[in-house]
Amino acid sequence: MPAPKELDPTAGPAARFGADLRKYRYAAKLTQAQLAARIGYSKSRIGNVERGDENPTRELIGLCEKALGLDGVLLAQWPAISGDRIPEWYRPWPPIERRADHIISVAPLIVPGLAQTEEYARAMFAGEPDATPHQIEEAVQARLERQTIFNRPSPPQYLAVMDEGILYRPIGDDSVTRRQLEHLIAMAEHNWFSVQLLPYEALCTAVLVGPVVLARENGVPIAAYVESALHGRVIDRPDEIKRLVSRLECVRTAALPEYLSVQRIKARAATWS
Repeated sequence: MPAPKELDPTAGPAARFGADLRKYRYAAKLTQAQLAARIGYSKSRIGNVERGDENPTRELIGLCEKALGLDGVLLAQWPAISGDRIPEWYRPWPPIERRADHIISVAPLIVPGLAQTEEYARAMFAGEPDATPHQIEEAVQARLERQTIFNRPSPPQYLAVMDEGILYRPIGDDSVTRRQLEHLIAMAEHNWFSVQLLPYEALCTAVLVGPVVLARENGVPIAAYVESALHGRVIDRPDEIKRLVSRLECVRTAALPEYLSVQRIKARAATWS
């Protein structure tokens, strides 16, 4: 009998669910066929779900929970699998981001989402008008879900270009902002992460209206995500991508090199109480 396919839980929500399902099935000492018989599904369906080739339904997850004697650990993954925790207009972007091998974020106002700490993200979402505690936590978990692309054995190359004003804008209390800057410093120690600051003296206005994320695959831009105060949109038309890439290159050229950027971040982090 061939060995089970090695699973990559960092490939996305369905892949992580499949890896967890296999883990709990092994713990229960059940074969795929035995689990399938208990919940009334086919063995091939269980196999597809475990490999991440097929999204599970909520019903299947509930039946697996019962059959394996679990208490919500698998059901907790349903919002990420179904996409219920993110707006409809944003749903096309996470699969693109997971596919990319090179990502560039340009952020004029806040630290980009892929580089945010959990508490920084929570402070950001808590500032949304009429946000409920449940909505805030769902938004935070969705943001952390995006960041799992960096847990892969070969994470994508990531460049965060941020306006210098981010260093001075408090998000949450002072300790939240300080720890966020310290997180950027720690991330910059990885060879897949780069950070550049756009200094005030650069007088660059190419991307000031909102955050932009550009995804590349094999050196070719495949899509971008552009956000406004109300919603965002995914751009994949070649002519629009070309114009956006030109703007991003202007910003990158005007920004400080990484070693100077990290020096400024370290100096500013030391001033937060």
